[in-house]
Amino acid sequence: MRGAYFMKLLATIDKHILAYWNTTPDERLWAYLASLPVAVLVFDAVAQIIK
Repeated sequence: MRGAYFMKLLATIDKHILAYWNTTPDERLWAYLASLPVAVLVFDAVAQIIK
């Protein structure tokens, strides 16, 4: 059950990243690379809160 929820979450994230950068699925790599700095900042902020 948790696996299905996790896959749905990943699909939703993927859909929103592609929509945000207005890219097609074959340009997915570039959309994810462009989103990487934002993800790093979010993870760093969460780590600072937990710390």
